[in-house]
Amino acid sequence: MSDYRLVVDAARCDAHGICALKAPESIALDRWGYPQTDPAPLTSARRLRRARRAVAACPNAALVLAAVQTGPVTVPSVVDRSR
Repeated sequence: MSDYRLVVDAARCDAHGICALKAPESIALDRWGYPQTDPAPLTSARRLRRARRAVAACPNAALVLAAVQTGPVTVPSVVDRSR
């Protein structure tokens, strides 16, 4: 199972709050009703299942599941531009 986390596209969100009802352990609403997601990966099957329900219930498709890179990060080598 790959690790995922919830990500909100703030430009698409209209603060309906449905997502927080579907996944309360991963999403909190600010004082205006906009979602604040937990940046930690969804490691348990229950949290992932609830997150998928929240994504499906979003009327504006403002909530998505993003894959978390868990392996080593590779940094490109420096390119010699002196030639």
